[in-house]
Amino acid sequence: MLGLRKKRRVYQLWKKGQVTQEEYKGLVRSCREEIKKAKAQLELRLATVVRDNKKYFYKYVSNKKRAKENLHPLLDVGENIPNKDEEKAEVLHAFFASVFDGQTGYSQDSQHPSAEG
Repeated sequence: MLGLRKKRRVYQLWKKGQVTQEEYKGLVRSCREEIKKAKAQLELRLATVVRDNKKYFYKYVSNKKRAKENLHPLLDVGENIPNKDEEKAEVLHAFFASVFDGQTGYSQDSQHPSAEG
């Protein structure tokens, strides 16, 4: 997109003090609007051809999905990997119960750190 290249160039000029911040921000707004219009046109075109070209639709959707990161397996106290959902829930419960034991971490006589002046 030509607008994005121009935006980058004007950004560099703004950093050097050769362009005002208002000029740069105006260009940013216009680029944002241009991107919204292009996205709307793409989605409209997608909606019109979805019956004839399902592959195009699924390609678009798969690009929008966020990649899932694999989580490491849970380990219980005995270093065993729980397999059943109930066992996993118990391991998580035990962990969170040990971390959040209801204690505030400071005595009630002392003030909260953010309350100190």
